[in-house]
Amino acid sequence: MKYDRLQEILRQLNNTGSVKVTDLSKKLNVTEETIRKDLATLEKEKKLKRVRGGAYLPNTFDKEVPVLLRETMFKEEKQIMAKKCLKFIEDGDSIALDSSTTAISIATLLKMTTLKITVISNSLDIANVLKDHKTIKLIIIGGNFRNVSHSFIGVNAQANISRYLIDKAFISSSGISLNIGPTDYSEDESLVRKQFLLQSQQNYLVVDHTKFDFRTIHLIDDFSHISTVITDKKPSGEWIDFFKNSKIQLIY
Repeated sequence: MKYDRLQEILRQLNNTGSVKVTDLSKKLNVTEETIRKDLATLEKEKKLKRVRGGAYLPNTFDKEVPVLLRETMFKEEKQIMAKKCLKFIEDGDSIALDSSTTAISIATLLKMTTLKITVISNSLDIANVLKDHKTIKLIIIGGNFRNVSHSFIGVNAQANISRYLIDKAFISSSGISLNIGPTDYSEDESLVRKQFLLQSQQNYLVVDHTKFDFRTIHLIDDFSHISTVITDKKPSGEWIDFFKNSKIQLIY
């Protein structure tokens, strides 16, 4: 039976690129703990990469976790940060939301408000969340579609963003490094996020506690364009001192 389960897991991975523990547990009629052990077995065989809540097939060049899995990771923390972000959004604002799952959490809360704002985003998921809202003007940035993040990227996306003057941008990143800045797994995604920062008057970097002191290969920007950092837990004293000396507002 274990062999059959492993083969079914691999079949689903090859079809969809990622699997969730909860879905596999229901489909295969076994406990979630059994599925986690199966995923651990397959990871040891280097056939997948485990993350909180599931597993995925990492791309040789694009190592970011697929958006459908990222949505299940640190869900409570993202909701906490999204609520903090909403306090900075007012009627009449034009805001940018990137393709992060944190930004999707912000959009989900915006959907429940009556705010009269403009939302500019390169995320297909955010488009689907806000498409029927009565008072939010939605502008979706086009470009090359990136399946792992359900986002539009590339030079066309950057050129489209450069046409807008944005009041507030809310972006996330794969990691942030002291004295360096926020970084991303994807070069194309990092360039889109940087363009949002360049076009916006006030920039909010929204990252959970696991992103601190973690660096990926592509630099989004240095900290000079960041107005505020919003996170879910109090960072280390070194980070607090750095934000204070850099005149960056810290919200946790």
